[in-house]
Amino acid sequence: MKTINSKSNIKDTAEVGQGIIDINKTNAITEDAFFTKTFDLLSAKTDELFGKIRAGWIECELEEKDKARDLDVRAIFYEVEAKCIRRKSDDQAKALQLKTVLDRYGIKITGSSYTNESAEIRALIKDLKATELVEARQAVPDLDALIGNLEDSQLAFDESAAKHLVNLSDRENSKSATVVAKELRDIINHYLCTYVGAMANANPDKYKAFANLMTILIEENNKKVRDRMTAFQKKKEEAAMD
Repeated sequence: MKTINSKSNIKDTAEVGQGIIDINKTNAITEDAFFTKTFDLLSAKTDELFGKIRAGWIECELEEKDKARDLDVRAIFYEVEAKCIRRKSDDQAKALQLKTVLDRYGIKITGSSYTNESAEIRALIKDLKATELVEARQAVPDLDALIGNLEDSQLAFDESAAKHLVNLSDRENSKSATVVAKELRDIINHYLCTYVGAMANANPDKYKAFANLMTILIEENNKKVRDRMTAFQKKKEEAAMD
């Protein structure tokens, strides 16, 4: 029986694990102690691997939340700047008051470390919302709304950052996704494939349907892996020729 290509990545392996779990929902093998024990190991390891994948998504989410607050910071700077470069007027003078506040921070805060940027943004919001700047804010259309957007995006970032810290703490005391993926492949390749393949020949009425679906699942995965490797190699060769 075919086994999972060793070049399968973390996501590939998790999808095969979940695929086998789904096969068992419609073609369950019962009254087989070895299969049940192996399948339970596979299910637990698949859940563990998806947990690792979700942990990686948390990092991506944190990056997206950072980009969102950076956008809101820039919107405030650009809106005030636009008002400042107009002809002299009462509103322009009020915008210059706001610019004085913004200049203490600079748009460069968007390039600071996550922690420093968070501290700077909180301080910036507090300064912009000072009582003495109420009239100045009213002179810049939508500024209060833009400040509200920044408050929301900073809050969203803080929530994501909290998840990220928990994720980092968990990582220090757990195996990497790469290790878990290898353990799952080993369960599938060395135990489940070997056993189900043998039993499909010995007792086809009970095991053949499951074995056939599992073979299709693994072959589809392996084709996807081969195609990806071929595309990568082609791209590498083209780059070498440039």
